[in-house]
Amino acid sequence: MMIVASLAFLLMQASPDLDRLNKAQQLMDSGRCAEAIPILQKLAANHPSAPSLTYGLGRCYFEVEDYAAAIAALRNAIRGMPKSAEAHFFLGSALGLSGSLPEAIQELRAAMELDPQFEPAFRAFGMFRVQQGQYLREALVALETAVRLNPRDARARYWLGRFYQGIGDSDQARQRFEQAYKLDPEDPQTRLGMGLALLADGELDQALAHFDAVLKIDPGLVPALLGRARALYNKGEAAQALAPAEAAHKGARGFEDERSSVWILSRIYRALSRDADAQAAERQMKDLETSFAGEMARIRELNDQAARYEAEHRPDKVAESLEAFLKLRENGEVLIRLGDAYLQLGRFAEAERCYVRASQIGPLTDGLKQRLHTVREQAAHPKP
Repeated sequence: MMIVASLAFLLMQASPDLDRLNKAQQLMDSGRCAEAIPILQKLAANHPSAPSLTYGLGRCYFEVEDYAAAIAALRNAIRGMPKSAEAHFFLGSALGLSGSLPEAIQELRAAMELDPQFEPAFRAFGMFRVQQGQYLREALVALETAVRLNPRDARARYWLGRFYQGIGDSDQARQRFEQAYKLDPEDPQTRLGMGLALLADGELDQALAHFDAVLKIDPGLVPALLGRARALYNKGEAAQALAPAEAAHKGARGFEDERSSVWILSRIYRALSRDADAQAAERQMKDLETSFAGEMARIRELNDQAARYEAEHRPDKVAESLEAFLKLRENGEVLIRLGDAYLQLGRFAEAERCYVRASQIGPLTDGLKQRLHTVREQAAHPKP
């Protein structure tokens, strides 16, 4: 994170600020970003036209996990250094870690395009796609590119394993998890990957050793708790499986973790002859699946309805159906179809917003690029 060299000339005539800059650089180089922040804040205020200072400040905020402040600083820095792949990468990473995943994808895509050799951007892009459950080819390509650019990056191999796990290819997943673990056997993430691979292959004692190691570092990590519970249950140790299963259920966020934790709890309760608790867990699982199934049925209904209206060339009704669809679930293909309907209706600004959003949550295909070009051309030169 070198900011001194790029600013030394700027500050040559300002000795106190040059001293501050050198001090900030030393602190950052030694990993003491929290101490560097107040110095960089003062320097950035003194030199508002120096984006490298704002970038350094954003980096420090990122390192101390103040993602909101990092996003603000890095956005500001990018205005002055729009071609910096690193700045786009850290902004994308901060956005993703704060939950703004579509915007994160956009920034990381910019970083990859600006510097096709900048491996961290490819790894982060693939990671966020996998975290979203979007097992797209561009995620696979990004992670494979990250591995090619830096074969020693265990994290890239771990997320490649998660990708293959997500598409049900357990052999490929285990291979990538083993590679990641060999590169960095002390990292909790790589140990979690090995535990999941061993659990899938029925190697329960070995899987437990990995889950236990992860939970010593992060006792509340839901995937590790679920892994431990399932391994113990599969060994016939239902009483020991209860505590991690209950902890996983308590910490579950999102449909898949919730369903997985309720599923294993129902089986543990049955094994322990706690029939009332088992029935309650089974009802909860049924409620989860029913609400999910109901939502999916409505989504299918709206999708079929929109298809009929498309065949009848009724873009107003297509738009109405797809708008209702998107209130239930965001989907890149549906956004493109809605954009096409808006385009036919001459609602160019709304069409462009749909296409841009589709490019943020899905691949920026040639067809989508052409649509963006078309809608911008038609908006600029509307037909009389």
